[in-house]
Amino acid sequence: MASVPTHIPTPVRPGAVVLLLLAATACGGGHGYTPDELDAMIADSVRTDGPGAESAPDADGAVFDPDLLMCTPAVDTAGVPGEGAWRTEAPRAAVGEGPVDLGLLPPEGVGPTTVTVTVRTPGDDLHTLETDTVPGEWVHVRYPEEDGFDLPPGVYTALWSDAATGTPLTCDGFEV
Repeated sequence: MASVPTHIPTPVRPGAVVLLLLAATACGGGHGYTPDELDAMIADSVRTDGPGAESAPDADGAVFDPDLLMCTPAVDTAGVPGEGAWRTEAPRAAVGEGPVDLGLLPPEGVGPTTVTVTVRTPGDDLHTLETDTVPGEWVHVRYPEEDGFDLPPGVYTALWSDAATGTPLTCDGFEV
């Protein structure tokens, strides 16, 4: 008989339970779901029960983790045009001084839009920069805008949002 490990992290448990139930059902004659339907069910479970689910829609608490190269909680892009397809660029190795280039690539199917990038410093100061985008083309901003500015050491979070609505699009960051 198969055993379930007891060290499954709490945020992963709802997804694991769904998979276990689906596996058990499959042994009894099939579950009737396509692989795409199963993926959607698991994604919905993780979105509603996963880590940071309560704060994901507004992304106020999103913090970049340089070890994982992602923000936690992840920005929930359900319902956002091009959901999940916004790509970012930031330094992947710790930088010694500024400024740094931060990039955003909007998906092809999204119209031109003005976006903001809000950079949260290690001291929790917020700096906002604005730029226009063209679908399918990288846009870059320099942070900080002025040359010769020494960036304090630590982790910086860059939250990209739609300038008109404030809707979070994606998150990234870098380390000094």
